[in-house]
Amino acid sequence: MAGTKTAVTRFGGRSLARLISYVAKSSKLVYEPPDLLARLRTTHPCIVASWHGQFMLLCQLHPGDIKVSAIVARHGDAEFVAEAMRQFKTDLIRGAGAGGRKRDRGGVAALRGAVKALTGGSSLVMTADFPPGPARVSGIGIIMIAKYSGCPIVPVAAASSRFTSFDTWSRMTVNLPYSN
Repeated sequence: MAGTKTAVTRFGGRSLARLISYVAKSSKLVYEPPDLLARLRTTHPCIVASWHGQFMLLCQLHPGDIKVSAIVARHGDAEFVAEAMRQFKTDLIRGAGAGGRKRDRGGVAALRGAVKALTGGSSLVMTADFPPGPARVSGIGIIMIAKYSGCPIVPVAAASSRFTSFDTWSRMTVNLPYSN
């Protein structure tokens, strides 16, 4: 059964990566400011922060020659995201903050891994908010990572004219092809 679950996760994550690439290739990409990629390059290593549920197209900001790591939770739903991130040559740091819950979700290990990645020359991609919310309110984790690594936080967002969103705590958005 575990092998089937792994195969489904791998297929789902790779399909998600293909969708992200297709959305980017079929859409008009506009960077604001226009030199955003150059700015990210000169700020490297940095902490690239987005809101939960708004991160789908951020893989397209990855300049191929810069090492990038991402914090991805350890729960089942995150496995699809983790597999998609692997397709974009992103190193994974697994774990998440507890968000007031008493259950260990690997936040301390993720904090250590993030600081190690940043001080080792990798930029870091992560969401600033975390479940169960509230959405679009930063947690302390990203602040602690910036403090311990000495790296700046660079807030980013990606939006598209065509999308669907889900009735989740974060209003998870899926960007759609042929957007402006």
